[in-house]
Amino acid sequence: MVHTTRFIEEDTASGATAGMAQRVVVRGETAPLRLFCFHHAGGSAWSFAGWGHWLGREIEVVPVSLPPRSVSVPGSSGAVSTMGDLVREVAQRLAPALDEPYAFYGHSMGSLIAYGVAQRRLAAGRRPPVCFVTGAHRAPHLPAPDLTTDLSDTTALELLLGLGGAGRLLRENPRRMRAVVDRLRQDLLVSATYRYPAKGHRPLPCPVHVLHGSDDPLVPATHAAAWNRHAGGSFSLRVMPGGHFFHKEHKELFFGELRRALRAAGADHPAVMR
Repeated sequence: MVHTTRFIEEDTASGATAGMAQRVVVRGETAPLRLFCFHHAGGSAWSFAGWGHWLGREIEVVPVSLPPRSVSVPGSSGAVSTMGDLVREVAQRLAPALDEPYAFYGHSMGSLIAYGVAQRRLAAGRRPPVCFVTGAHRAPHLPAPDLTTDLSDTTALELLLGLGGAGRLLRENPRRMRAVVDRLRQDLLVSATYRYPAKGHRPLPCPVHVLHGSDDPLVPATHAAAWNRHAGGSFSLRVMPGGHFFHKEHKELFFGELRRALRAAGADHPAVMR
C-alpha cells in the first residue's frame, strides 16, 4: 500500500463541486482508511501538512478545504455565511468520497463541522464514520463563548497569538498575517450562527474520542467531557498537556493518541485495518 495525503480543494466555480469530489474518489493503491480532517477557525487545509508522516501508511490523510466564509461582506460570490450552510456545502462535496470506510478528525471549529456532516449522513441513511475524533471543542449542545464582540483586526490578532495559532514566520509576514486574521474573524462569525437543533440529532454510532488541552482557555474540561452525550458507541476522553493547540505543542503524544483511536476502530472493522 502507498500512503498519500490528499486535499479536497475549494472550488467556487459553477458546477465544480461534483468534479472536485470525483477527483478525490478516483485513486490508485492507497491506505485502507481515510481520515478526513477539518481545520480550526482561521486555519486551512494546510494545517494538516505532514500528518501523513506521523500517522503512517495505514491512514490516508484527507485535509478538507472549506468553501469561502463571509458574514461581514454580504453577497460575496460563492461564500457561506452560516454554520448550517457551511455544513451542508461540505457534506455535499464530501458525499462521493465517503462510500468507503472513513474517520473524521475535527479541531476546534472543525469539530463542529465534522459533527454536522456526520449528522447529515445519519439523517440521510448513509454510511457514518467508523471513528469520530474531536479536539479542542465543547460538546455541540453546549452554548459557545462569545468571541465576536468588537472583533477588530487587533482583537482577532491578539486572540490568534494568545491561542498559539501563529508562529514566528506568520508574525514576520504582515500580509499573510492579515489574511489569516481576516479568515479567523469570518470563521468566528460563522461559528457564532450555530444553533443545536431541538430534535433530530442522534448519538454517533461509532467510537467517539475527545482530546482536550489541560490549559485550553476556551474549553473547560467538563465541556469536553460532555461529548459523551453524543456517543452511541464507545467513548473516551484524553486530557493532553497544552492549550487550545495542544496537537502542535506535543506532537508525539497527540499522534500516538490519534493512531490508537483509529487502530481501535480498525480492530472493530477488520476490512479497514488489514
